[in-house]
Amino acid sequence: MRHVRFDIASLALERVDVPLRAAYLLVAEADDGVVPQWEVLAYALDVAPFEQRVHRVDLTTLDGRYFRGEAALVRSVEGAHVLRGVGELIGFDPAELDG
Repeated sequence: MRHVRFDIASLALERVDVPLRAAYLLVAEADDGVVPQWEVLAYALDVAPFEQRVHRVDLTTLDGRYFRGEAALVRSVEGAHVLRGVGELIGFDPAELDG
């Protein structure tokens, strides 16, 4: 499966910055080949859980790229959060997926 990973410098949920220890964005080719699937794994400084719902997610990578999309919270445990994209990841070109 073709995929690409980005190291994240900043994350905002609903336009509110989340102070991070580390975060990663993984984008992978979808089974249907149409819209790539994407997921964010974030380790926040604050261990409070995120609200269980779909969030607007704004991401900036370490090299300054900006991505935005809607993502559902999959899990939120002791500062570790997994959000799965529920649609297009704005700022990502599917041609970037590796072979």
